[in-house]
Amino acid sequence: MSLTKQLAAAIRVIRRQRGFGYEDLADVSVQRHISALEQGNANPSLGKLMSLAAALDFDPVALLAICVALRDGNTPDQALERAHAQLSDFKYLGGIKQLESEYAGSQLVKRHPGKPANNENAEAVKRLKSEGLSQAETCKVLGLSKSTVHRYWQKD
Repeated sequence: MSLTKQLAAAIRVIRRQRGFGYEDLADVSVQRHISALEQGNANPSLGKLMSLAAALDFDPVALLAICVALRDGNTPDQALERAHAQLSDFKYLGGIKQLESEYAGSQLVKRHPGKPANNENAEAVKRLKSEGLSQAETCKVLGLSKSTVHRYWQKD
């Protein structure tokens, strides 16, 4: 769900609170793009959103919390409480360590292009193949497409 309208409202209010004009945000974007954002007619990239938050001297997490709260009809504090609970679960499930494994130094580790393999399906295809079933029979048993079964079949 787009947060375009909520972002527009938040930017308007923050910009006015800070006493900024469009010209104060010129390092971020051209004035017409800022106007389009404030009218809810543009979706900024994540990088542009980060730059805009910096130009507004406003924390990007707080900016997103305001937008999410507006969308959900609650307060930014409630949005942040929900986010904090999810962050706690993320850390409990080892998310921080997993994030660290996604980087080699400051570089993102490359992954193979395309959709990641479903290990459960791959194992099921491998098992049925070892039991002597054909690819067509494996498709019927597992409810997978011919191309998916064929791909896992060939990896064995």
